[in-house]
Amino acid sequence: MKKFTYIILISIIFSCGREKPYPNKISDFRSELQIHLKKLAAEKKVPSSDTIARNFIKENCTKEELLKLLNCEDPILRVIAYRTLVNKNDKDYFKILLGHLSDTTKVEWWYFEDAADNFMVSDLLIRKAEDSRKLTQTEKNILIDSVLLKHSYLDVSNWMLQDIEPNEKYYSVIKQKSKIKTDRCGEQLGACYALSKFKKKEDLEFLKTIFSTIESPCEDWIFKSIEENPNDIYFPILKKFLEKTIKKKKQSSSNDLKYYCRAIAKYKNKESLALLTEILDKSNYPDTWYFKYNEENVFRAIHKYKEPIYGDLYKKLKPKMSEYVMEYLDKPDYTERKTW
Repeated sequence: MKKFTYIILISIIFSCGREKPYPNKISDFRSELQIHLKKLAAEKKVPSSDTIARNFIKENCTKEELLKLLNCEDPILRVIAYRTLVNKNDKDYFKILLGHLSDTTKVEWWYFEDAADNFMVSDLLIRKAEDSRKLTQTEKNILIDSVLLKHSYLDVSNWMLQDIEPNEKYYSVIKQKSKIKTDRCGEQLGACYALSKFKKKEDLEFLKTIFSTIESPCEDWIFKSIEENPNDIYFPILKKFLEKTIKKKKQSSSNDLKYYCRAIAKYKNKESLALLTEILDKSNYPDTWYFKYNEENVFRAIHKYKEPIYGDLYKKLKPKMSEYVMEYLDKPDYTERKTW
């Protein structure tokens, strides 16, 4: 009897393993619909704009058919089915999304007419829900929990952890991501930025090592991290950037200097004042065409982090600022809007 039970159990396990997660085929749909599904599947990509076939799906598919498509063996059709549900303002779009976060099949998506990349299906479903701007903050919080705690391999997790406030339940995920080097430096350094928000002493040496060894177009993430937690251990990194980069290389990104100045200003001491003053020395630059923008960067930084020690420098720079700078000085920075 025991042997018989064991055999039944093994057969159940193996039969479950053979079960297809997306069992529906194009041939399972009505013939009129099959014509358009075959056209979409033949494209082998998610196009950036609507097509006749996609419009047909939106106008003629019932909700039941769209849900059936979400379990279709073709991943392109799964993405299109969910996008259609969102475009039709389906009330269950969020519940449906939560049920498909494990769809890790990769597809090619042309997010612009001249730009494309490969993405996991679940990433594209989340992007569609977010782009539609229908998600409430409660739904965003649920999604953050689901992604960071259960599906942290998703690309969207990197955006989430950069936006959210430090929360201990996400700490281990963020710490692990901060250790992983990728071709996209913003992923590791974005995680380091998230880690710096916790302001934990045990992370200082770890972050210093990463910040000291990375030279890339993503240095703004390093400065944003230091701005979050301006510990003395990082100040030599800021001084080194002046000597090795500002004085010897042409400026490649205005954001580098924007966040660099803010990181320095956050220290609010004699050393930070001296470094900010050096930034304003034209002789330190191999190419001075952008110098006026660095005056603006310093001014904005010491305005954001006002301190009596910056008083004289503030008075000296203020008359040089344009009406535009003064008008938007205290308004939210559009480039720093948070999604999550």
